[in-house]
Amino acid sequence: MKRGAAVAAALLIVAFAAAAAVQTVRLGTAQQKLDALEADTGELRSELDSVKAQLAEEQSAREEAESKLNDLEKQQALESAAQAKADIQEGDEIGRVWVDGTELDCTMYWGDSGSQFRNGAGVHSADGCVLPGENGTVFVGGHTDSWFVDLKSAEIGSSIHLETPWGNFSYQITETKVIQETEIDQCRWGEQTPSCILYTCYPFGIQTPTDQRYLVYADPLETDENGVVPDELRQGEE
Repeated sequence: MKRGAAVAAALLIVAFAAAAAVQTVRLGTAQQKLDALEADTGELRSELDSVKAQLAEEQSAREEAESKLNDLEKQQALESAAQAKADIQEGDEIGRVWVDGTELDCTMYWGDSGSQFRNGAGVHSADGCVLPGENGTVFVGGHTDSWFVDLKSAEIGSSIHLETPWGNFSYQITETKVIQETEIDQCRWGEQTPSCILYTCYPFGIQTPTDQRYLVYADPLETDENGVVPDELRQGEE
């Protein structure tokens, strides 16, 4: 009886030892696989870091190239603008003015005398006023019974567009008001800050002389050291 128990115990010991040996082998194999995976992961991380560094270099190079291209485009725009404006004379056609959300859309002339007003909008050429896009006030007028009759529909937040051979310039409307024709201080003449003011006689549609004027004030959407940035060069524009 005792001998049988001893044999059974011995068999259990052998079985446990065999199981332990098998488990040890399995653990060793699993560890080898884990080590191999960690090695592969390390290589992948190294490759990923290398790709990230390469992408960063390419991104930096692209941004530098875009910056140089943007500078070149601005320089070319400035040279083209200077050439286009060099020979402008009083009464010359200089482009087009139109306003979002209105029917105001007409030819623009340099000067705002009767002859310009008969044909479209006139840009005040004296008293320190400037051409579209330049630093200063672009003061644009038109008859209230024709070209500028729908100026009344211009709303704050909408845009005024001045299209010229040297660039297209957009200004956002900030304010409207009625003034007396003698209130020249409300016209921003001679100021250096770029802005645009559209004006016409008031009340709208009147065909007889009046001492009131309706003014629409607008600020440029984007500026730089040269003045108003043309629409084609503004950030985010296609």
